[in-house]
Amino acid sequence: MKAWKPALAAVVAAMIAFFVPLPYFISYPGDATSTEQLIDVEGATKEPGDLMMLTIAQRRATPYFLVESLFLPFADRSSVSDYLYDGESDAQYEKRQKLYMEEAQHNATIEGYELAGKQATVDFKGIYVSGVIADGPADGKLKAGDQITAVDGQAIKSLSDFMKTIGAKKAGEQVEVTFLRNKKERQTDIAVNRLTKESERVGLGIYEPLPMSSVTTKPEVDFNVEDVGGPSAGMMFTLEIYDQLTEGDLAKGYKIAGTGTIEEDGKVGPIGGAWQKVVAANEADAEIMFVPAGDNYKEAKPSIKKIETKMKLVPIKTVEEALDYLETLPEK
Repeated sequence: MKAWKPALAAVVAAMIAFFVPLPYFISYPGDATSTEQLIDVEGATKEPGDLMMLTIAQRRATPYFLVESLFLPFADRSSVSDYLYDGESDAQYEKRQKLYMEEAQHNATIEGYELAGKQATVDFKGIYVSGVIADGPADGKLKAGDQITAVDGQAIKSLSDFMKTIGAKKAGEQVEVTFLRNKKERQTDIAVNRLTKESERVGLGIYEPLPMSSVTTKPEVDFNVEDVGGPSAGMMFTLEIYDQLTEGDLAKGYKIAGTGTIEEDGKVGPIGGAWQKVVAANEADAEIMFVPAGDNYKEAKPSIKKIETKMKLVPIKTVEEALDYLETLPEK
């Protein structure tokens, strides 16, 4: 008579296990994707060798997936607070990841064109406010998603220009900030303050300001990247753009994977999940994997031994080091 109750309880339990979100993110090795499929330089000829970007797969934990991750050797569990700023929504986090990707594409374009002796022009549009520190100077005045365009009536020309302008102020000094919110221009006065009690540096009290810009090139370059965020593909994007702008096969016929951010001066910056990306590169049959030197290289080495791969792990500090390494490779 009441046989339906156990069945209903089982359905409810299953829904909780699979769909109720927990305050954790789970990450796994992702994919290795040929950058030739993602980048098109006008008039370029694509070569046989393969340059590949690496990703990490990430999902919000549920009871089932959290337990499952305990039995997967290359899964990792992190608190949501390790990813989201205070008060940041999942949607705002995704927006921030997309801006990281846009910045990676812009920096890679600028660096790749410069290395190839080609023209790239930057149109800087402002600073994206990732989040506002609770009880900080900008609390109640700026919001996540605002776009700062000027300080004290002077247009911001770059991220470094913004940092220098704010950094030159004294604690307690008022600055007029011009910003866009929902495409409408606004102004507000903010008294800058010390970033910490121990530091003399001052700031507006916002989390990680991100540059917003567009880049115009000749020849034109198009990115076809969807559903991927973060900055870690920057270095491989740079190599692909350089490869398409110059003669010959940069990869020399090899399958080469890599990870690392690209900064304005060509430096390769650290990334997250290097130890997991080794797995993604190996599963794509990569023969060589570039990884940022230092902590990322040390983090990745045990994975090489654990999966018993013959793939060569190459630490680099700059994109020029990667180019030098590739130039010494014999043709395959």
